Amino acid sequence: MDQALRDRWLAHARRRMSGAGLRTGAARARVVAFMAEEGQCLVGAQEIVDGLRERGGGGAQASVYRVLDELHGLGLVRRSVDDQGAARYEIHDDDHHHHHFVDDATGAVTAFEDAALEDALAEAAERLGVELSGHEIVLRGRKVPRGAPAGD
Repeated sequence: MDQALRDRWLAHARRRMSGAGLRTGAARARVVAFMAEEGQCLVGAQEIVDGLRERGGGGAQASVYRVLDELHGLGLVRRSVDDQGAARYEIHDDDHHHHHFVDDATGAVTAFEDAALEDALAEAAERLGVELSGHEIVLRGRKVPRGAPAGD
């Protein structure tokens, strides 16, 4: 966990929620704190519910979904839907950007950064005459040992 990112996002989230007139109720506070720590990469709503219960704070599924919808509406979290229609969430911070690899065999999500990919996206946007405001890359597949053929 990146503590500087956690602290920056928490401060921003509190300002946005306060500005939107949202009170800091117990359920909202628990979900926001969880996302600041565990939501720096994609997490599912059920993972949040389970994580809150493990921390002894309880987490009603309906409350978690409601808070996630509020945070998404305020631009505080990004929502990514996988090919089975399940949503995962991560905090949105302009200074923190990464992409994701989803392992087909396990469903595990790994964050990655790639400067060459960023350059290629910027070049593509320029060729298309697009002023890029953002992008999301999700690679899906299975890990193969280096040097092994990827086709089997």
